[in-house]
Amino acid sequence: MIKAKVPELMRKKGMNVTELMRQANIAYPTALRLSKAEANAITFDVLESLCKLFDVQVKDILEYIPDKH
Repeated sequence: MIKAKVPELMRKKGMNVTELMRQANIAYPTALRLSKAEANAITFDVLESLCKLFDVQVKDILEYIPDKH
């Protein structure tokens, strides 16, 4: 499973969904899904915008969690 860590990054900046949408220049539905860690896909453009906005690397936005068998 891939987990988006956007909610944690938003909390650290005291940011809401509308601010995420505007500052990252992404669509509101995308910002909403990311803010809830419910996104099941992300484009490189959005990923780049998030890296710039939060001043982080990709590894700080996405986390791989192996399935438990």
